[in-house]
Amino acid sequence: MKEERLRILQMLQDGKITAEEADRLLEALGEGEVRAGTGVQPAARPRSRFLRIRVAGVDGEKLNANIPIQLARFAMRFIPVNAQTRMAEQGIDLDTILAAIEEGADGKIIEATSDDGDRVEIYVD
Repeated sequence: MKEERLRILQMLQDGKITAEEADRLLEALGEGEVRAGTGVQPAARPRSRFLRIRVAGVDGEKLNANIPIQLARFAMRFIPVNAQTRMAEQGIDLDTILAAIEEGADGKIIEATSDDGDRVEIYVD
């Protein structure tokens, strides 16, 4: 089962599937698992939650990213170092944000506007 999960994460990393598709595949794997020796299916999972990132640049550039919460920590390693540095300079600690999300934080988490007018919103639903 671990091999299948790693294959799904690799497809996500390679851009072959979207975050939503990866989430559905991971859920399907979990639903198919039978607890060893009991023959009992695992309890139904609650509705998937997503980390939603929206960036609107004043030059018209846009970014919309939807990341399943289960994959958020994995996805963090793909944030460019210069972006991590800029976030840290602005007092944004991703580990603290993810910890709050994992503890149940919901709704808008960050809303920021840069000096040149670019706007970033991060929320959970």
